Amino acid sequence: MTFLELLDVIVLTCVVTVLLTLFAQRIRAFLKSHFEQYLSPRYLKSRGVRRRAPASPSLRAPDESV
Repeated sequence: MTFLELLDVIVLTCVVTVLLTLFAQRIRAFLKSHFEQYLSPRYLKSRGVRRRAPASPSLRAPDESV
């Protein structure tokens, strides 16, 4: 394999990878928009970090100092 053939393979691989990535993004966006109309809002919420509410003074143990 010559150097130019190797470059052709590398360029072709890059082009195919970019095209497949763009195609996958379009399919994902299409499926997301398609299923959003069937899912309840409960399943569309983001799954971020949930923080606990600060403990109220009445729930603390009597030996804890503030």
